[in-house]
Amino acid sequence: MSAAETGAAGTERLSPADFLTLGNALCGIAALRSIMVQGGFDGTESRLFAGAVLLMLIGAVCDLFDGRMARRWRSTPYGPHLDNLADVITFGLVPAAMTLAWVGFDDDWAMPALVAAAGFFLAIVVRLARYVTAAPEPGIFRGMPAPLCAFTVVSIIVLEPPVPMALAAIGCVALLAVSRLPFPKPASRTLAGIMVVWAACGALSIVAWAAGLPGGETGMRVTAATELFAACLIPVIMLNLRRTMRAQYAPHVTRRRTLPRPRRVSVRRPGAERRVRLKR
Repeated sequence: MSAAETGAAGTERLSPADFLTLGNALCGIAALRSIMVQGGFDGTESRLFAGAVLLMLIGAVCDLFDGRMARRWRSTPYGPHLDNLADVITFGLVPAAMTLAWVGFDDDWAMPALVAAAGFFLAIVVRLARYVTAAPEPGIFRGMPAPLCAFTVVSIIVLEPPVPMALAAIGCVALLAVSRLPFPKPASRTLAGIMVVWAACGALSIVAWAAGLPGGETGMRVTAATELFAACLIPVIMLNLRRTMRAQYAPHVTRRRTLPRPRRVSVRRPGAERRVRLKR
């Protein structure tokens, strides 16, 4: 890039897609503030955690549509970098802080929780850096996407398993983030619509739970269990699908049948010359 192009890129105005990306970052900062106010997940303070999860859902919707808006109208050279920075805040830092607040800072598991939260945050950073530099593959991501990782951690916390089991599960999510497993991109309208509907159902269940409405907690746990089941099932389906497609479109190699090599047999007849015949 020449100096003139560099100057033009540096002075280019933000596009509407960039403002949507900044909205994702603002949702992450607001969610982080809600988590830092308190350090428990039950009682009246549950509405602060509910607010944090709701802000994460709004940030996920912004992250889903900023790329579509950039492709349809206008994008800037630093749009992908803004998107990565916003994702680090909303889908990396917020779930890590939520893990620390849920376990507590005076608990015996505070140090393992710090290790699990730091590992998750670093895995999200590495996954997003690899996404920017790697060549894009049509239709798939390599590694679990950052929003799916974040909401998987949230689902683990909502279901409230024993702390050692929860920290081990969060470590597995971090490994999935930096893995090479294929995950589908929400490129089609159908998949994007499914994600929006799921986010709306999650938001309604969280609001009902925070407001203390009957069935709110049950609905929130069902939504969390559904997300956790989908996060485990998606890579299995994608691996089986790619294996089937590879076997279907692989070139069929036909092996040529080879006949056994004939052996030379010497035949001696009395009073006749030595002859050689071929015997199969």
